[in-house]
Amino acid sequence: MIRMVVICCLAQAVITAAGQRRLVVVDVETRVPIRHANVTSSAHAADTTDWQGFVTVPDSCRTLSLTHVNYESRILNLTEVKDTIFLISKLMGLPEVTVLGHGKGEDELKALKKRLRMAKTEAQLAAANPAAGFDVLGLVKKLFKRRKDRKKERFQKILEDY
Repeated sequence: MIRMVVICCLAQAVITAAGQRRLVVVDVETRVPIRHANVTSSAHAADTTDWQGFVTVPDSCRTLSLTHVNYESRILNLTEVKDTIFLISKLMGLPEVTVLGHGKGEDELKALKKRLRMAKTEAQLAAANPAAGFDVLGLVKKLFKRRKDRKKERFQKILEDY
């Protein structure tokens, strides 16, 4: 009798396991599993992905609806899904950001201003269109001439103060 109960339980487990699919939900850019994504199927109540991004859905459902706070929502046919579902992030990546606080030395501030000036100069050079008659070499010479003039003025001021 006990053997019959065990066999029935195993048969039920096999039938139940055969009627389900295990899917993983990942980020399309980083390929990192997404945890706590809400997955709603047409034949089943809502479920969420575990900490590894896995979710089990029944084979009886036809469509899946996936939602997450940081990702675009998707509705998929289960026949189109193999084993991985990719979600696209809503968040936009930012380039490098430099933040200066109080108490920073003058040298760091001067270096930052110098980098900003160089970036501005590079942007001007990149925007220059030689076909439209803009002289890139003339712009570079003009920038270096300004620097030389400023150095001469500073040197003359130092000599006058001395």
